[in-house]
Amino acid sequence: MNGARILLARRASGREHALVLEPDGFRVEGGSTPRRRVTYASVYGLERTGARLWVGAGLVPVVVGGGATPGALEQAETALRARIAALPDGAARLARLDARHTPRARLPWLAPAVALALAAVLAASVPLALATLAALLFALALGLLAERWLGARPLLVCGVAALLAAGLAERPAGLVELAPLAAPALASGWLGLLACARLFRERTLAVRERSAFDLALPLGLAFALTVLAWGANPLALALGGAAGLAAGLLVLPRASA
Repeated sequence: MNGARILLARRASGREHALVLEPDGFRVEGGSTPRRRVTYASVYGLERTGARLWVGAGLVPVVVGGGATPGALEQAETALRARIAALPDGAARLARLDARHTPRARLPWLAPAVALALAAVLAASVPLALATLAALLFALALGLLAERWLGARPLLVCGVAALLAAGLAERPAGLVELAPLAAPALASGWLGLLACARLFRERTLAVRERSAFDLALPLGLAFALTVLAWGANPLALALGGAAGLAAGLLVLPRASA
């Protein structure tokens, strides 16, 4: 079985798309992701979506398929599972693979609506500073990422929790004072939600979900460095992020033991 090569598709250019199985790892030839070698021990998930098989390994998953016939893709998945099962702790690894749920990608609507409403309030009430605009853009990006994979309900709950928590540090007197605080508070709260899903619900995350949530780390770091450099209240950001994480623990489905 080792050293096998499974032909997945033959491109119009004549180039072949194939999965090459080696004794302790595999590589994909002619795929849509950069060619790299992956060990079987580093695979944390297998996810079938249409004509593609997403193999979770490292920060960037390996995509197998895209034009492959269903039979060839089934053969590739079966071969990978067989080699993972042959590892010393193969049975436990397969159980962890099967514990990951099938993802449900949603069309985000709440995050764009909140961002547009907040932008309208800011434009009508206060001069729109660069720091506030940057925080609003980060909030939109983090909100879109969270809502696509987690849904609108967790986004709403964690956003409200973050606003209330950040308000403890700023204590705005009214809507005019609250508006500039809302964008960084929402961004920090939704970052906390993403961190909660990635850290405490990782065992059930599908490959594409985990890969998407990994993007929250550099995005969140860029957000914090940007708004802090422009004078944001660090206590308000910390409280908003903690509130988003805590609310996420309550609203996200728990991983089964």
